[in-house]
Parts: sequence; C-alpha cells; structure tokens
Amino acid sequence: MTNSSPRIAIVVVAGLALAAGLGGCGKGEPVATPSATATTPFTVPTSSAEPTSILSGRPSANGPVLALKMDNTNRSLPHIGLVDADVVYIQQVEGGLSRLALIYSTTIPTKVAPIRSARETDAELLPMYGPIAFGFSGSVDAVARQVKRAGLIDVSAETYGGGYARLSSRSAPYNEYAKPAKLIKQAGGSAKPKYVGFTFGALPLGGRKATGVTITYPSARITFKYKTSTGRWNYYLGGVQDTSNQGAVSASTLVIQSVKLSNTGRDDVAGNPVPKSRTIGTGKAIAIRDGRYYKLTWSRPTVSAPTRWLYQGKDFPMKAGQVWVALLDAQRTPKFTGTAS
Repeated sequence: MTNSSPRIAIVVVAGLALAAGLGGCGKGEPVATPSATATTPFTVPTSSAEPTSILSGRPSANGPVLALKMDNTNRSLPHIGLVDADVVYIQQVEGGLSRLALIYSTTIPTKVAPIRSARETDAELLPMYGPIAFGFSGSVDAVARQVKRAGLIDVSAETYGGGYARLSSRSAPYNEYAKPAKLIKQAGGSAKPKYVGFTFGALPLGGRKATGVTITYPSARITFKYKTSTGRWNYYLGGVQDTSNQGAVSASTLVIQSVKLSNTGRDDVAGNPVPKSRTIGTGKAIAIRDGRYYKLTWSRPTVSAPTRWLYQGKDFPMKAGQVWVALLDAQRTPKFTGTAS
C-alpha cells in the first residue's frame, strides 16, 4: 500500500441496543427517518500498523478495485471465487430472483463464476467506489449507457471477450467465468479502494443474540447460520450451503439494508418487470456479526458518496473480513432464529 492510502484504525463502539423492523428509501422520494440524533462527522483514520484493507479490514494492501456480477440461483452453486471478494451485495432482480455484485481488491482470484448481466441497480450502487472496472456478461443498451454515465469502466464480455471463457462442466448461462486479472489490466487504471462507509472494530455492547437469519425475496430464500468455531455466518441458498474447494462461503459481517424498489419501466424477455434497488437516501438497517444483531440507520446523499451505517450518531464497527450487504425491499422483514437478550 502507498503512503497516501488510508488505513483502518480499530474502533470500539459501545451502547448498542436492539430494535426490530426495517424502513426504506428512494432517490428524491420522502422516506421515514429515525428521530434526530447528532452524528459524528467521519474522518478516515490513519495508522502506522501493517496495511489493512479499507473495504474489508483484512490484513492486505489496497489493490485496484474490480466489481463483478454473479448469478445467485441454485444452479450457480458452488460459486467460484466468491470467498475472495471483500464485499458482496445481494440484489433483487426480475422474477423475484437475486444476483450478487462482488467487490475485489485484496485478493484477485484466477476465475470467478458464474458471471451474469448488469442491472440499473449497479449503476446507482457502484459509483461510490469511484471509477472502477466493472465486469459482467452483458446488458441491454439502456443499462450500458447508465454504466458509462456512472463513470464505471466497462470490461464486460461484450466489450472485452478476452477476459471471459466457458466452463465445460456447466451449461449456459451458468458456465461463463471471468478472468479478473485480465479485466483489471484491460481497464487500464481502475481506482484504488476508498472509504465507502465501512469501519472495523471490536464487538459492540448491546444488540441481541441470534444463531440464524433468513432473508426472503419473492423467488429466493437466503439464510445465514452462525458458526461459533469460526465466528462467521455461513451462507445458504434455498437451503443448500454454498461451499467450494476454498471452503464455506461465509460473512464476517452481514448488513440488511432496507431499500425502496422502483420500476425501471422495462421488462425482461419473459415479461417480468425489472426492479431497481434505490441506495441513495436514508433508511434503516440491521447489522449482524459475532452471533448478535443490532439496529442501525443508513444514509447516502449522492451517487458518489459513501453509505454510512450509524448507531446513536456513531459509525457501526464491522468485523474484519468479508462484508455482505443484502438490499432488501422495505416491505420485507428478515426472520431471526435462536434469539435472546
């Protein structure tokens, strides 16, 4: 990491308390917000410690950022290269299914699969990372234009086929894989990581105990189960655990972000409306780590601004490791198991 790169300082945040329920937001639309609380302006901390990822808190240098779109149906299991991502976003797409947007920086795997197409949600979500390389299988023209206007570097299979190939062991469209190193090179200057709203630190006081949480989309059921021996939340899709030769897919921290869904005004080939998750505005969220969950609020004023995750006016400390953010319709509520004070 260069001397100009920010580094994460461990912070301890105390006094967190539980509350239930989620609320949503939309860009330019009025939303319900929590009662006024003084917020502490954020300054990216510096440290003389070893290089640490500003995106995941992992002990690694902050390399160029690459975003990739991945399928998230059971036919895509096991995911390839998913465990190396610093940040994982779950998004609702047409037909009530879900897809993943992956952010890589600290570790660049040799291949990532299966790769799928971009959506309007990506053009609003990803610009807070800066002018980064964005790989995907393809998109309709309207989305391609939005990706370009958002300042993302298009290294999709449609623009750079040399960065992709097909797995002989799987059938289309679940067999396309990306070659991340080639995509980063092709981008010719993908941005280095910057502060996007994550801070890392010790387990906060408060919250409530839980051993599992299920997030339900119209046509997808996603569950995370806490494993005490690892201190991580193992990932299940439709009741099937996602594992590979790299081990179990799991989150160090899971954030369920309540968002407003809007209609993009277009349908897929099957006639299903294509939704967009609105990630600019304010709303509520639940952060889950170390066998406990906490009520937060989130805010993101502009497309280039970070998303801040606050509790009582202070930044919530994520646990170092892979961070997952589930964008969930505000009309839906996650279900926790094994709860206790």
